Amino acid sequence: MKEFNIIILAAGKGERMMSKKPKVMHEIMGKPMIGYVVERARALNPISITAVTGYGRDKVEAFLAKYNINYSVQHEQKGTAHAVLTAKRLISNNDLLILYGDVPLIESSTLKDFIAFYKKFNDITFMITSINDPTGYGRVLLEGDNIKYIIEDADASPEEKTIKEINAGICIIPEKYISLIEKIGCNNKKGEYYLTDICKVAKENSIAVKGYHYDKPLEVLGVNGKKELLEANQTMKNNIIDFHIRKGVAFIDRNIYIETDVTIGNDSVIYPNVYIAGNTEIGEDVVIGPNTIIEDSIIKHNVNIGGFCLIKGAEIKGGTTIPPFSKKIK
Repeated sequence: MKEFNIIILAAGKGERMMSKKPKVMHEIMGKPMIGYVVERARALNPISITAVTGYGRDKVEAFLAKYNINYSVQHEQKGTAHAVLTAKRLISNNDLLILYGDVPLIESSTLKDFIAFYKKFNDITFMITSINDPTGYGRVLLEGDNIKYIIEDADASPEEKTIKEINAGICIIPEKYISLIEKIGCNNKKGEYYLTDICKVAKENSIAVKGYHYDKPLEVLGVNGKKELLEANQTMKNNIIDFHIRKGVAFIDRNIYIETDVTIGNDSVIYPNVYIAGNTEIGEDVVIGPNTIIEDSIIKHNVNIGGFCLIKGAEIKGGTTIPPFSKKIK
């Protein structure tokens, strides 16, 4: 899909996290959340990917180095429109897809559907959703598929605060309208340059802005605090378990921890309270007993691992039986 440049906004500290760690470096099932976003972006095969970094940029860019993407630095937190403009020199003359580094649950299939909707109209397009409690989110006023405007929570009137339709943040800006970002002002309570204000600029220039409604808000909304971080971990864990179930793995209970890069072979059985992390490969017909920890290990086929075992950096030969309470540490 070499029609888009992608910018991933990842400069914020994330005050609500109450942490010294950069917001996008908080982990979801063992991986910094921005890693998931970059992987989903790469699956779209774009022309380029640029991460806008800022707070804790050294840590963020060190993690992202393996992905071989571009960087732009937002030295001052002046809003999302300002963040996008810092990367303008790195994007060529093509349409622009803007993602957020704190939305780890987004799926590539969702983004592909969003892009397909965009291609029907080729207008500025925002992904929107609705939730019962929209507090803290930008409200979206619609006319059919068209967005009249998006108002941030801090600037919304009491009447506007009753609107349940909210901005998910993800958007596409056609190449011919990217210059409109430079016309966005900062006339709001925070004095920031909001990307959502491109709706106002577009209206002033008789340009339509479309809203693509997606009805799974948990997938497309950002992780802003530790409560949402917990919920995102739980959702990702269940997604990982469901993936392995579809591949023929049996789980006695969902009360386990399993990271996203773990592979498990068909007809293996995982008992409760198992912890599987890192670059772990588990073969077929393996039984892992309860309360066992496995990290960065290779477990061949037909292995039976008892409960309460600790296996780190080890390779277990096929057909092996490991008694309960064993340690295999390389």
